[in-house]
Amino acid sequence: METRILSWAFPWLMAILEFLLRQSMHDAGATAFIGPTVGGAALGMLLPFTRAREIQGTKRHAPGIISFDRDEDCWAQRANLAVWIGLTVWAVSLYLSLARRDDLFTQADNERISNLIGAILWLIAVLFDVLRGLKK
Repeated sequence: METRILSWAFPWLMAILEFLLRQSMHDAGATAFIGPTVGGAALGMLLPFTRAREIQGTKRHAPGIISFDRDEDCWAQRANLAVWIGLTVWAVSLYLSLARRDDLFTQADNERISNLIGAILWLIAVLFDVLRGLKK
């Protein structure tokens, strides 16, 4: 369990270290990158779930045949969908963190929305880890 908690904390630790580095260089936008950093690391946390676990079957199969549980395959498909949707949302977060004033999001606080997107992606990755862990 401790290993899982450390892996959940990794995106935030990475964002804190990057913030401290940028702050030490007196960067005015030192917090603008937090959303994309956390979101990108969270997407990396989702990648192991994109493949279904093999079944350790008792039946004899032909050589080269690998069996997967239907539930595991369904989880893998959900994780793949979450990764692709997450990449799209992460790209929006990255755009918002880079843009100071734009025509596309005129009334939005870009930095806060970018950070919120990163936090939501992290929460989704943690939920996948918890829910898939319960399926073992």
